[in-house]
Amino acid sequence: MKKSHNQMRYGVWIDKKQATIIKVSPDGNKEYVKVKSHGPFHERFNGESTSKTGLFGTTLSRQKNLQARENNSMGHYIKEVLSNLDDANAILILGSGDTRFELLNAIQKSKTMNGAWIENKASPKISIRAIETEMEKHFNLHLK
Repeated sequence: MKKSHNQMRYGVWIDKKQATIIKVSPDGNKEYVKVKSHGPFHERFNGESTSKTGLFGTTLSRQKNLQARENNSMGHYIKEVLSNLDDANAILILGSGDTRFELLNAIQKSKTMNGAWIENKASPKISIRAIETEMEKHFNLHLK
């Protein structure tokens, strides 16, 4: 039997290091979840001196390997954040940088989030109360 209507509303503040998720149920109960990224953060690369040549003439580059590892860990982090957004009716994504767009793309590709209202808005690092205030504005909620 299918659920009638998804009623959960979420406010998510996200960057590459951490995500703060506020979940508001239809009766006004709030839950707070923090998800931390376990991946490597952006590394600075010195000038490439020489590339190593591997089997069949492929070049082995330290920079390519580190970038692939960073992209892979970011994908796991986004999936972990997405797993906390169940039964969503509306989602407000706040944050800075590309991570909020990666989360938006993952939500749009997700079949379970089909039909959810999503808004993506740039924001500096803010407190939990400030996230609640933004949710009140966007969802016309009266949180206590």
